Amino acid sequence: MVIESEIAISIEDLSVNYHIFQRKSRWSLGGMETFNALNRINLSIDCGEIVAILGKNGSGKTTLLRAIGGHLRISSGKITTSGKVYTLSGANPGLAPDLSGKDNVRLLSEVYGIPEKNREAFEREVEEFCELGDAYYRTYKTLSTGMAGRVGFGFTTSLDPEILLMDETLGVGDEEFRKKAEMKAKEFMERGETILLSTHSLGLAKSMCSRGVVLEGGELVFDGEVGEAVNKYLEVVKSTGR
Repeated sequence: MVIESEIAISIEDLSVNYHIFQRKSRWSLGGMETFNALNRINLSIDCGEIVAILGKNGSGKTTLLRAIGGHLRISSGKITTSGKVYTLSGANPGLAPDLSGKDNVRLLSEVYGIPEKNREAFEREVEEFCELGDAYYRTYKTLSTGMAGRVGFGFTTSLDPEILLMDETLGVGDEEFRKKAEMKAKEFMERGETILLSTHSLGLAKSMCSRGVVLEGGELVFDGEVGEAVNKYLEVVKSTGR
């Protein structure tokens, strides 16, 4: 299949299986069983789309984002992306707990290939977004969730990704952080970047996204207008009693 330039993400027959050890009983050692986390997902995301990924816990949302981001081995199928892909999961994209926010950003800017001539401006941009004052120079592990989230979100979004995968990121931290994070995400929207947003906040999905995808039991059960996607998600929750 030839991927046209206007398509940011193309997913064909994607399946992801996990192998889990299951004990049969107190007297039996049991053995390995296969858990189908995603089952033959087909999905195409255009450049510039902001798409909500909805589903209950365990439906496959995080697995889908990790597969797209290249963080796990898929069992079968194909994923094609066009452009730089970065993943934000929760408040921490992988910052070292014993380094300060500033030192983390300095170190990772080199790791992520920021040209040396641009690093000072890059680091300043992240620090200005965080608005942490002296706390920016404290070790990362001593920061509150909201403070830590500002460092992680500020760093990743300043990398200027063309495809941003967000796993519950906008629901992390205090109210002030969430507002800043939403504003930053909207800047991506205005620049025509592509965002996949996994969230349990239906209001956030409606306010930021025009399209919604619903997963249930590792299968794609709906793909369409975000309001209809929210209704489908609520139907799924009601029908399963969870």
